[in-house]
Amino acid sequence: MHTFENFKHSFLKNGKPIFVPNEFGEELGRKLKRKVAKAYKFDPFIYHFKDGSHVKALHLHRKNSFFCRVDIEKFFYGIRRNRVKRALKEINIPKPEYYAKWSTVKNPYDSGGYVVPYGFVQSPILATLVLALSPVGIFLRGLPETITPSVYMDDICLSSQDKDALSRAFDGLLEAMEAGNFTINADKTREPATVIDIFNCSLENDVTAVLPERVDEFFAVDREPASAEAFETYCDIVKSHTWRVGRKRKRRRLVRVAAKAEA
Repeated sequence: MHTFENFKHSFLKNGKPIFVPNEFGEELGRKLKRKVAKAYKFDPFIYHFKDGSHVKALHLHRKNSFFCRVDIEKFFYGIRRNRVKRALKEINIPKPEYYAKWSTVKNPYDSGGYVVPYGFVQSPILATLVLALSPVGIFLRGLPETITPSVYMDDICLSSQDKDALSRAFDGLLEAMEAGNFTINADKTREPATVIDIFNCSLENDVTAVLPERVDEFFAVDREPASAEAFETYCDIVKSHTWRVGRKRKRRRLVRVAAKAEA
Protein backbone atom coordinates (compact mmCIF):
# COMPACT_ATOMS: atom_id res chain seq x y z
CA MET A 1 0.00 0.00 0.00
CA HIS A 2 1.31 3.45 -0.93
CA THR A 3 2.09 5.67 2.07
CA PHE A 4 1.51 9.41 1.74
CA GLU A 5 3.45 12.05 3.62
CA ASN A 6 0.96 12.67 6.42
CA PHE A 7 -1.57 9.85 6.02
CA LYS A 8 -1.57 6.11 5.36
CA HIS A 9 -4.62 5.86 3.16
CA SER A 10 -8.19 7.11 2.71
CA PHE A 11 -11.54 5.38 2.32
CA LEU A 12 -15.22 6.22 1.95
CA LYS A 13 -17.69 5.90 4.82
CA ASN A 14 -21.32 6.75 4.07
CA GLY A 15 -20.02 8.53 0.97
CA LYS A 16 -17.63 10.73 2.98
CA PRO A 17 -13.82 10.53 2.45
CA ILE A 18 -11.97 9.56 5.64
CA PHE A 19 -8.18 9.94 5.94
CA VAL A 20 -6.09 7.76 8.27
CA PRO A 21 -3.00 9.63 9.52
CA ASN A 22 0.38 7.91 9.54
CA GLU A 23 2.65 7.93 12.60
CA PHE A 24 4.08 11.35 11.74
CA GLY A 25 0.64 12.80 11.02
CA GLU A 26 -0.85 11.44 14.23
CA GLU A 27 2.01 12.71 16.40
CA LEU A 28 1.85 16.15 14.79
CA GLY A 29 -1.92 16.19 15.20
CA ARG A 30 -1.81 15.41 18.90
CA LYS A 31 0.85 18.05 19.47
CA LEU A 32 -1.09 20.71 17.57
CA LYS A 33 -4.35 19.82 19.29
CA ARG A 34 -2.70 20.41 22.68
CA LYS A 35 -1.21 23.71 21.51
CA VAL A 36 -4.55 25.04 20.25
CA ALA A 37 -6.42 23.91 23.37
CA LYS A 38 -3.86 25.72 25.52
CA ALA A 39 -3.78 28.90 23.42
CA TYR A 40 -7.49 29.43 22.81
CA LYS A 41 -10.53 29.20 25.09
CA PHE A 42 -13.55 28.06 23.11
CA ASP A 43 -16.95 29.60 23.77
CA PRO A 44 -19.32 27.81 26.17
CA PHE A 45 -21.85 27.33 23.36
CA ILE A 46 -19.47 24.92 21.58
CA TYR A 47 -20.51 21.47 22.77
CA HIS A 48 -18.44 18.89 20.92
CA PHE A 49 -15.50 19.38 23.30
CA LYS A 50 -17.66 18.79 26.38
CA ASP A 51 -18.97 15.79 28.28
CA GLY A 52 -22.56 15.34 27.20
CA SER A 53 -21.94 16.16 23.53
CA HIS A 54 -25.04 16.99 21.49
CA VAL A 55 -27.39 15.63 24.17
CA LYS A 56 -26.38 18.41 26.53
CA ALA A 57 -27.07 20.95 23.79
CA LEU A 58 -30.47 19.41 23.07
CA HIS A 59 -31.44 19.62 26.72
CA LEU A 60 -30.26 23.22 26.89
CA HIS A 61 -32.66 24.25 24.09
CA ARG A 62 -35.71 22.51 25.57
CA LYS A 63 -36.47 25.48 27.81
CA ASN A 64 -37.45 27.51 24.72
CA SER A 65 -40.46 27.38 22.39
CA PHE A 66 -38.97 28.16 18.96
CA PHE A 67 -35.97 26.57 17.28
CA CYS A 68 -33.92 26.80 14.10
CA ARG A 69 -30.91 25.02 12.68
CA VAL A 70 -28.15 25.76 10.18
CA ASP A 71 -26.03 22.90 8.87
CA ILE A 72 -22.63 23.55 7.28
CA GLU A 73 -21.96 21.70 4.03
CA LYS A 74 -18.70 19.71 3.98
CA PHE A 75 -17.54 21.44 7.17
CA PHE A 76 -13.96 20.12 7.24
CA TYR A 77 -13.44 19.93 3.48
CA GLY A 78 -14.65 23.51 3.08
CA ILE A 79 -11.71 24.82 5.15
CA ARG A 80 -8.57 25.38 3.10
CA ARG A 81 -4.97 25.42 4.21
CA ASN A 82 -4.61 29.22 4.16
CA ARG A 83 -7.58 29.61 6.54
CA VAL A 84 -5.95 27.20 8.98
CA LYS A 85 -2.68 29.11 8.75
CA ARG A 86 -4.39 32.46 9.43
CA ALA A 87 -6.31 31.05 12.39
CA LEU A 88 -3.17 29.54 13.96
CA LYS A 89 -1.30 32.78 13.42
CA GLU A 90 -4.10 34.76 15.05
CA ILE A 91 -3.81 32.77 18.28
CA ASN A 92 -0.01 32.95 18.18
CA ILE A 93 0.79 29.31 17.43
CA PRO A 94 4.46 29.11 16.31
CA LYS A 95 5.12 27.89 12.76
CA PRO A 96 1.50 28.27 11.58
CA GLU A 97 2.40 27.59 7.95
CA TYR A 98 4.17 24.35 8.88
CA TYR A 99 1.26 23.07 10.96
CA ALA A 100 -1.30 24.12 8.35
CA LYS A 101 0.63 22.29 5.63
CA TRP A 102 0.81 18.98 7.50
CA SER A 103 -2.74 19.22 8.81
CA THR A 104 -4.32 19.31 5.36
CA VAL A 105 -4.66 16.98 2.37
CA LYS A 106 -5.37 17.40 -1.32
CA ASN A 107 -9.08 18.13 -1.66
CA PRO A 108 -10.91 14.89 -2.53
CA TYR A 109 -13.68 16.97 -4.10
CA ASP A 110 -13.63 18.88 -7.39
CA SER A 111 -13.07 22.30 -5.80
CA GLY A 112 -9.30 21.70 -5.52
CA GLY A 113 -6.70 23.02 -3.10
CA TYR A 114 -5.67 21.53 0.24
CA VAL A 115 -8.24 21.12 2.99
CA VAL A 116 -8.81 19.82 6.52
CA PRO A 117 -9.71 16.10 6.31
CA TYR A 118 -12.04 13.92 8.34
CA GLY A 119 -9.95 11.43 10.28
CA PHE A 120 -7.01 13.55 11.48
CA VAL A 121 -6.62 14.04 15.25
CA GLN A 122 -6.44 17.83 14.96
CA SER A 123 -9.20 18.31 12.39
CA PRO A 124 -12.12 18.99 14.79
CA ILE A 125 -10.26 21.58 16.83
CA LEU A 126 -8.83 23.30 13.72
CA ALA A 127 -12.19 23.48 11.94
CA THR A 128 -13.82 24.78 15.12
CA LEU A 129 -11.08 27.37 15.59
CA VAL A 130 -11.59 28.68 12.06
CA LEU A 131 -15.36 28.85 12.70
CA ALA A 132 -14.91 30.58 16.07
CA LEU A 133 -12.62 33.27 14.62
CA SER A 134 -14.85 33.82 11.57
CA PRO A 135 -17.85 36.17 11.23
CA VAL A 136 -19.99 33.22 12.39
CA GLY A 137 -18.24 33.04 15.76
CA ILE A 138 -18.36 36.82 16.13
CA PHE A 139 -22.08 36.79 15.36
CA LEU A 140 -22.85 34.03 17.86
CA ARG A 141 -20.91 35.78 20.62
CA GLY A 142 -22.92 38.96 19.98
CA LEU A 143 -26.38 37.39 20.25
CA PRO A 144 -28.74 38.85 22.88
CA GLU A 145 -29.55 36.84 25.99
CA THR A 146 -32.98 36.03 24.56
CA ILE A 147 -31.30 33.72 22.02
CA THR A 148 -29.73 30.42 23.07
CA PRO A 149 -26.98 29.21 20.70
CA SER A 150 -25.21 25.88 20.41
CA VAL A 151 -22.56 24.55 18.04
CA TYR A 152 -21.92 20.85 17.60
CA MET A 153 -19.44 20.35 14.76
CA ASP A 154 -21.28 21.35 11.58
CA ASP A 155 -24.65 21.95 13.26
CA ILE A 156 -25.59 25.35 14.68
CA CYS A 157 -28.86 25.56 16.61
CA LEU A 158 -30.57 28.69 17.92
CA SER A 159 -33.65 28.83 20.14
CA SER A 160 -35.76 31.43 21.90
CA GLN A 161 -39.12 32.16 23.47
CA ASP A 162 -39.52 35.02 20.98
CA LYS A 163 -40.17 33.83 17.42
CA ASP A 164 -39.56 37.26 15.84
CA ALA A 165 -36.23 37.63 17.63
CA LEU A 166 -35.27 34.12 16.55
CA SER A 167 -36.19 34.86 12.93
CA ARG A 168 -33.93 37.91 12.98
CA ALA A 169 -31.14 35.85 14.51
CA PHE A 170 -31.60 33.13 11.89
CA ASP A 171 -31.32 35.68 9.08
CA GLY A 172 -28.26 37.18 10.73
CA LEU A 173 -26.65 33.76 11.03
CA LEU A 174 -27.20 33.09 7.33
CA GLU A 175 -25.50 36.40 6.52
CA ALA A 176 -22.59 35.55 8.84
CA MET A 177 -22.25 32.15 7.16
CA GLU A 178 -21.94 33.83 3.78
CA ALA A 179 -19.47 36.41 5.11
CA GLY A 180 -17.44 33.61 6.69
CA ASN A 181 -17.31 31.69 3.41
CA PHE A 182 -19.18 28.67 4.77
CA THR A 183 -21.63 26.81 2.54
CA ILE A 184 -25.06 25.99 3.94
CA ASN A 185 -26.54 22.53 3.57
CA ALA A 186 -30.08 23.53 2.59
CA ASP A 187 -31.46 20.01 3.03
CA LYS A 188 -30.56 19.96 6.71
CA THR A 189 -31.19 23.63 7.55
CA ARG A 190 -34.43 24.42 9.40
CA GLU A 191 -36.14 27.81 9.63
CA PRO A 192 -37.64 28.89 12.98
CA ALA A 193 -40.44 26.56 14.07
CA THR A 194 -41.97 25.00 17.19
CA VAL A 195 -40.48 21.60 16.33
CA ILE A 196 -37.29 20.76 14.39
CA ASP A 197 -35.12 17.72 13.82
CA ILE A 198 -31.44 17.79 14.70
CA PHE A 199 -28.88 15.06 15.56
CA ASN A 200 -31.46 12.46 14.44
CA CYS A 201 -33.66 13.72 17.28
CA SER A 202 -36.77 15.86 17.54
CA LEU A 203 -36.58 19.10 19.54
CA GLU A 204 -39.54 21.03 20.92
CA ASN A 205 -40.47 22.82 24.12
CA ASP A 206 -39.66 20.55 27.07
CA VAL A 207 -39.43 17.47 24.80
CA THR A 208 -36.53 15.74 23.04
CA ALA A 209 -36.60 12.24 21.54
CA VAL A 210 -34.67 10.11 19.07
CA LEU A 211 -36.56 10.10 15.78
CA PRO A 212 -38.63 6.93 15.20
CA GLU A 213 -37.01 6.43 11.80
CA ARG A 214 -33.57 6.50 13.45
CA VAL A 215 -34.70 3.84 15.92
CA ASP A 216 -36.10 1.72 13.08
CA GLU A 217 -32.85 2.15 11.12
CA PHE A 218 -30.76 1.06 14.09
CA PHE A 219 -32.79 -2.08 14.77
CA ALA A 220 -33.12 -2.98 11.07
CA VAL A 221 -29.68 -4.56 11.48
CA ASP A 222 -28.93 -7.42 13.86
CA ARG A 223 -27.23 -5.99 16.95
CA GLU A 224 -25.27 -7.48 19.79
CA PRO A 225 -27.23 -7.33 23.06
CA ALA A 226 -24.74 -4.86 24.55
CA SER A 227 -25.06 -2.57 21.52
CA ALA A 228 -28.87 -2.68 21.61
CA GLU A 229 -28.88 -1.97 25.34
CA ALA A 230 -26.50 0.99 24.91
CA PHE A 231 -28.68 2.46 22.15
CA GLU A 232 -31.81 2.10 24.27
CA THR A 233 -29.98 3.79 27.13
CA TYR A 234 -29.04 6.60 24.78
CA CYS A 235 -32.68 7.02 23.73
CA ASP A 236 -33.67 7.22 27.40
CA ILE A 237 -30.97 9.83 28.01
CA VAL A 238 -32.25 11.99 25.15
CA LYS A 239 -35.75 11.93 26.67
CA SER A 240 -34.55 12.36 30.24
CA HIS A 241 -34.88 15.60 32.19
CA THR A 242 -32.31 14.55 34.80
CA TRP A 243 -29.24 13.15 33.05
CA ARG A 244 -26.75 12.75 35.88
CA VAL A 245 -24.17 10.03 35.46
CA GLY A 246 -21.94 9.85 38.51
CA ARG A 247 -18.99 7.85 37.32
CA LYS A 248 -16.78 9.58 34.79
CA ARG A 249 -15.94 6.38 32.91
CA LYS A 250 -19.63 5.52 32.48
CA ARG A 251 -20.41 9.06 31.39
CA ARG A 252 -17.72 8.92 28.72
CA ARG A 253 -19.05 5.58 27.47
CA LEU A 254 -22.54 7.01 27.08
CA VAL A 255 -21.14 10.03 25.26
CA ARG A 256 -19.50 7.67 22.77
CA VAL A 257 -22.78 5.84 22.32
CA ALA A 258 -24.52 9.14 21.72
CA ALA A 259 -21.98 10.16 19.10
CA LYS A 260 -22.32 6.83 17.25
CA ALA A 261 -26.08 7.01 17.35
CA GLU A 262 -26.10 10.53 15.89
CA ALA A 263 -23.61 9.72 13.10
